[in-house]
Amino acid sequence: MKLEAFVATLALGALAACGARAKSDATDEHAQHSAAAAPAPAPHTAHASVAADGDMPEGYAAVAVDPARAAALGLTTAVVEERDFAKQLRTTGVVALDETRSAHVHPKVRGWIDGITVNFVGKRVAAGQALCSIYSQEVFAAENEFLSVLERTSRDATSRTAPTGEFAEAERGAQAQLLEAARRRLSLWDVPEGEIDRLASTREARRTFPLLAPRGGVVVSKQAIEGMFVDPSTELYTLSDLSHVWVLADVYETDTPFVRIGSAAQLDVEGRAAPTKATLAFIPPTVDQATRTLKVRFELDNRDGSFRPGAFVTATMNLEMGRGLAVPESAVIRTGARAIVFVAHGEHAEHLMPREITLGPLIGDAYRIEAGLEAGDKVATGAQFLIDSESRLRASSASSPSGGGHAGHVH
Repeated sequence: MKLEAFVATLALGALAACGARAKSDATDEHAQHSAAAAPAPAPHTAHASVAADGDMPEGYAAVAVDPARAAALGLTTAVVEERDFAKQLRTTGVVALDETRSAHVHPKVRGWIDGITVNFVGKRVAAGQALCSIYSQEVFAAENEFLSVLERTSRDATSRTAPTGEFAEAERGAQAQLLEAARRRLSLWDVPEGEIDRLASTREARRTFPLLAPRGGVVVSKQAIEGMFVDPSTELYTLSDLSHVWVLADVYETDTPFVRIGSAAQLDVEGRAAPTKATLAFIPPTVDQATRTLKVRFELDNRDGSFRPGAFVTATMNLEMGRGLAVPESAVIRTGARAIVFVAHGEHAEHLMPREITLGPLIGDAYRIEAGLEAGDKVATGAQFLIDSESRLRASSASSPSGGGHAGHVH
């Protein structure tokens, strides 16, 4: 609404109020002004037919606008149209490790790190490669127990005085079970099979054993330090195959109904000159309570190593949001839980009918309408403050004992 029109409206109202209270000799002049301002019978007759169309929202009344003043008031209209809705979603994310190709390395026993083989982050290792060596009293004792059972079994097998018969067979079976149990205990503590074979061959227990990489990849995290005490809760290394990485991007709750697996996206990764195209691979079933977002996932081939975990990413997606009726955001008056528009009737929008509507999402500069309007309706998009105030004032006057029943007339 233009400022001049609003000031003029306030001034006219103030003059009318002063004239009613003064009781001066200017009564005839005020009567002439009232006659000039009153709408002609024909417009009121036309408005009466319009008012019967639809339910009037509580607290609102119809408003009549002087066609000659519509432009000065800044009153404009827009036609409600049915169209396809689409939205460009732009969000942020980060390059992350592929959890299905990563491994966290922990010792299975208590002990101390006696030596470091893989000693820096970023080093590429192969599956089965030694990462460090560990001294454990438990493992050392188990190795000696294994050798003891092995020696007894070998001695009984080669002894000429060894007993025979069923009892001897049972004895040899028990010794074999003890030997297998000792071997299995060492294996469960991650003592390599090659180390156990060496132990059985040389009959010599070593003070330490090597901790091997469970998979090939790149060392992305390292806490192992020579001489440190470790137990099963200590994470020594994190290994990951970086030939395949993830991008985790934030999607707010309001956009989640329109994001689908397979949706195309453009990913702009910091450190790369050209954007990358990707498709959405996974939508998590839960919302992050702290950020109120979903961490959706894209998967990228990274055999050239150009996507580095931790890099910042900007993701752009075009979301299809269905078809429906569109009304400009500027036409909607939000009053708490309600949404009101003024439907314009007449060639020059002389009559404005308030109507409560049900809003869908705001997409760009337009709302998708769920209920309350039809295609082809014209709605007011300008002078909203003046029209809303006049409509509420007329509704309040009509509800009072002295209130009139005619529509408010905006000059």
